[in-house]
Amino acid sequence: MVSMRKIARVALAAALGCLSACGSSSNPAMTGTWLFALIPNNDTSAAFQVTANLTQVGTQITGTVSLTGSCGTSASMTGSVTGNSLTLQLTQPESTIDFSGTANLAFTSASGTYTAVAGSCLQDGGYGSWSAALE
Repeated sequence: MVSMRKIARVALAAALGCLSACGSSSNPAMTGTWLFALIPNNDTSAAFQVTANLTQVGTQITGTVSLTGSCGTSASMTGSVTGNSLTLQLTQPESTIDFSGTANLAFTSASGTYTAVAGSCLQDGGYGSWSAALE
């Protein structure tokens, strides 16, 4: 016969195990709408905005992007997160832009640097800094 005390211990151990194994990942989700500001190093007047609707599953990030002040109007974004470090890539027919940076601990803002690795869209602004805020 199993005692009530033993049942309670097993139930408590299972609940604690689920809290540690079933909880969210070690970093908050990047899922949501992010407003990015890109500022080219060589021409700060050529800054432009990117609105990204992102989804994070595990460490992988995917989403759709709307552009303003740049070639094209839409793009896709993929990337990954490790801790609060971000690696993202914006891809559209006119250009490919690589982002690297960090998010704050609450994952409500982020910043870093970008480089246009392909395309003619950012001829005079191929590298610079970016910042983003979760809307």
